[in-house]
Amino acid sequence: MKNQIKIFFTIIILIAIAGCKEKVTDKPFVFNGNTFSELVSQSIKGDEASKKILEGLITFDAALSSFNKIEVDSIEINNANYYTLLMENQNPVYNLFAIVDKDLNLILKDESLNGYLNLNFKKSGSRRFAVITESFNSKDVVELNRVSYYSLEQYSSELIFRQFIKIKTPTKEAEQVVSVISDTAIVTNIFYPQSKTSKTSKDIFRFDVAHTKYLSEKNSFDSLVVKEIRSLNVTTKNPQITDAESIYKFLNGNYPNHQEQKLNLTFNDFEIKLDSTWKSVDKVSISKFVKENIIGIKYLSAKLGASLSLIAIAPNDSAESYFIEPLRNKEKFNTAVRYSDKLIDNKNIYQLFEFSCPAKKILMILETPKSTYELNKNHYEEIIKTFLVKC
Repeated sequence: MKNQIKIFFTIIILIAIAGCKEKVTDKPFVFNGNTFSELVSQSIKGDEASKKILEGLITFDAALSSFNKIEVDSIEINNANYYTLLMENQNPVYNLFAIVDKDLNLILKDESLNGYLNLNFKKSGSRRFAVITESFNSKDVVELNRVSYYSLEQYSSELIFRQFIKIKTPTKEAEQVVSVISDTAIVTNIFYPQSKTSKTSKDIFRFDVAHTKYLSEKNSFDSLVVKEIRSLNVTTKNPQITDAESIYKFLNGNYPNHQEQKLNLTFNDFEIKLDSTWKSVDKVSISKFVKENIIGIKYLSAKLGASLSLIAIAPNDSAESYFIEPLRNKEKFNTAVRYSDKLIDNKNIYQLFEFSCPAKKILMILETPKSTYELNKNHYEEIIKTFLVKC
């Protein structure tokens, strides 16, 4: 009996001692520049948990040792914290620039950067920019520099200006310097350092609301770069920019008068909230309000007499390449959206939309009877506001 009492008191004492020990609590995860940088490094190393957290951001497999730099910086937009990621790899196909918010939502993603990269930030008027300069070679002996300006906006940022700013061949050299930046225009000066004269010229890039970009009618320096690259006849060892088309692909992701291959749209690319009165038709030809027939998905409502047509385009492409009407308006709902004014004929009301996230763009055409539009207006607006592009 005494032994049992001793055992009982021993247990009580041990429980009391254990209760007196300080409880060890897990530290809450705090997302900041350091944790973001660590997540990126661990993801590249193959850590599955980090890959899942960064899903959609890093979509390639490359060795950590192959990166020349991985830089994370923090920026503040409208009193909210955002983080930039710049990754420079020995193979430029793995170069990446991205912007995320504190919840790791992708605000911008660009995988079209080439060569050696440098990032800085600029402010002019009401606009703030992330500015990336690239240095790379073409045809082994041509030195090229390019600059990209990205708008810094809450919820959505995008590439709004991209130009070559330097070319140096064995016999010629020319530079384009950004001299003025405003809300409405960017002015550049073009000069030739090796020239014996002080010959210079000017180019003006005006902000195009429909394309959300600074555009020039002349594109003088790009024309010069194209001409020099095409005229240089040398034997190269490495894959290089070799013709005008590849130059323009570096500039804008496309080539003038060159029809990009259409992307296949699937039901997994988006979420749309429609009731059972709407029926879907896949792989249908869409011809109204587009410059040429395109294959997409159409939803039809016999009850409302309305239809919704959906088309996928490349993320670096623009709705104006396909629609016959400009998209002058801009909002941020579930997905960033640009849209046209209402278009009205004798019977119907139409509206054109471009929904975009960093990795995808989907076009939408809404067609509704004019006679019942006001009655169902709130329903149509709810469809637009809740439409989601899955990136």
